[in-house]
Amino acid sequence: MSRAFRSLLRSNLFPGLLLLVHWSMPRQLHAQEPEPADTLLNAGFDPERVVDHTHMITMRIYNSTKFNSFSISDRSTGADGGNTLTYQPNNQVNLGVGASYRALTLNLGFGFGFLNKDDAVKGTTNYFDAQGNLFAKTLATNLFFQRYRGYYIDGIDKALLGWEVPSVLPYRSDVVQSNIGLSTLYIFNNDRFSYRAAFNQDSWQRRSAGSFLAGGYATYYTIRADSSLVPAALSALYDSSLYIRRGDFVDAGPMGGYAHTFVIARHVFITLSYVVGVGLSTYRTTVSLPGGVEATERQVSAGFHGQGRSALGYNGSRFTVALTYNLENVNYSIGTDESFQWNVGNVRFNVAWRIDRRIKLIDRVLERLPFSVG
Repeated sequence: MSRAFRSLLRSNLFPGLLLLVHWSMPRQLHAQEPEPADTLLNAGFDPERVVDHTHMITMRIYNSTKFNSFSISDRSTGADGGNTLTYQPNNQVNLGVGASYRALTLNLGFGFGFLNKDDAVKGTTNYFDAQGNLFAKTLATNLFFQRYRGYYIDGIDKALLGWEVPSVLPYRSDVVQSNIGLSTLYIFNNDRFSYRAAFNQDSWQRRSAGSFLAGGYATYYTIRADSSLVPAALSALYDSSLYIRRGDFVDAGPMGGYAHTFVIARHVFITLSYVVGVGLSTYRTTVSLPGGVEATERQVSAGFHGQGRSALGYNGSRFTVALTYNLENVNYSIGTDESFQWNVGNVRFNVAWRIDRRIKLIDRVLERLPFSVG
């Protein structure tokens, strides 16, 4: 179970949302469910599989955690697959509200002190994190831009490192990470399968369906620190190529995979999606060697990109509740047995309801555009 998901379960908001689901669901189960008139009026979807609700106002409240971590690995040392050092930020749990209409979605999340009380354990992370998931009928696109300062080392006792820091876990305020990237996928079976139903709550997948996916990705990643990311006490466990003090990584390539939504009794759904990409990566690293010597290394090699999405919940004509998970993972080969990898993503618990109203101003603006946006 991920740290982000455990933070969600521990938050004070989670029980309250479950009570709201319990209060609302019986009304939904007994409500009359309108049927789409035909495929044309249903945004092109097969009405037996998907009911489009993008022309209704979808309101939501949510509880979310965004995350960003990185790790360095040396498979040539140690047992059970080698040694891995993982840096984690002190993720913040957010409470938010949002709305969707047509192709537009706006979500506003805020961190509150009563949801985030572990600075004494994990240290403080300052960050800017912008993540966007754009789900059209035929395309699914992830956009992200992050800048994080302050990481703790997961699974290591600070006494082993000989560090004197105020937090319980070994913490480094000097580590700064930034990344920007995008990935986009074409949904082949887009008449019967909808990403929006699971992840944007403004459609309803009524029967099971899946689709093959194909697209591409591009990312730029930087890491900066005052000294090697491998603490001196652990230097014997890692090759010197991993004594990274700063690094710049670029990668791009094609990717492909499959997504499927399993529907039970037209309302309960489970969505699973995974794609993998193999492309070209290039990086430049500055490593801190013993004796205060620094060296710069450059390399072009194969890069590996994985993207996972999953969702679980209840959906209907007016009401939906869903737990969603999004992850992008990028892996660089530093040497034969050495690697550097990072990930970006979010966990979100959503409660949403739909209002059968039209916003005429937005309709007029979108209808005058020279291209279709939903």
